[in-house]
Amino acid sequence: MTDDTADIYHEGKKHYDKGETEEALSCFTKLFSKSGGFADARNIAGLIYAEKGDFKNATECFEEAIRLNPNYSEASLNLAVTYNEMGQYSKAREIYKSAQKAAHSKTESLDPFIKGKLANMHSEIGEVYVGLGFLESAIDEYKKALNLRPDFIDVRTKLGVTYRDNGEVQDAIRELKEAKKTKADYAPAITNLGIAYYSQGDIDLARKEWESVVKESPDNKLAQMYLNLTEKKD
Repeated sequence: MTDDTADIYHEGKKHYDKGETEEALSCFTKLFSKSGGFADARNIAGLIYAEKGDFKNATECFEEAIRLNPNYSEASLNLAVTYNEMGQYSKAREIYKSAQKAAHSKTESLDPFIKGKLANMHSEIGEVYVGLGFLESAIDEYKKALNLRPDFIDVRTKLGVTYRDNGEVQDAIRELKEAKKTKADYAPAITNLGIAYYSQGDIDLARKEWESVVKESPDNKLAQMYLNLTEKKD
């Protein structure tokens, strides 16, 4: 590291730490033209590009950071997230698996923001599997998401719904009740819990859930429609 490159590097880092991303990127671009190193600077540049929606340059930066440091798990995770944003799910999964191996059992030490991004990635892949009709694979993805962020109530609701659609009603009820426990007025979980009860013939329990949704949100047409259905059934 020459004095010149060191100065540019530190200047770029200072700008980034202050939230001055454009200035930081300008410094790092100048740095990269002078040196083939600086894995952490390339990772930061990748984050800036990704935030701007420039995924092509973002992936190039992350890939170069990983080439310079194959054990750079943060850059690998950032690359996986970026591929996921680009809709390249198979590549995202491949990179994520590699990052998991490199990190061994260090997942718990990940920054909550990164955990959230990875959880969303698994959730989105789960949705793709649901669309394709591969419900078991979708369930696996939702479980991975919740392992990272068990507080993601929307993901737990998706897991419950997928269990139900896969014929695993008791598992569905368990997950949807857990989602309801996390947020007592979360209408999607409560409505789907009612559907799960209804599917196994527990009409009174189903009606109780839907009534609670309508009481909280009188304009919830879906829950009201289900209530009307049970009234007609009587």
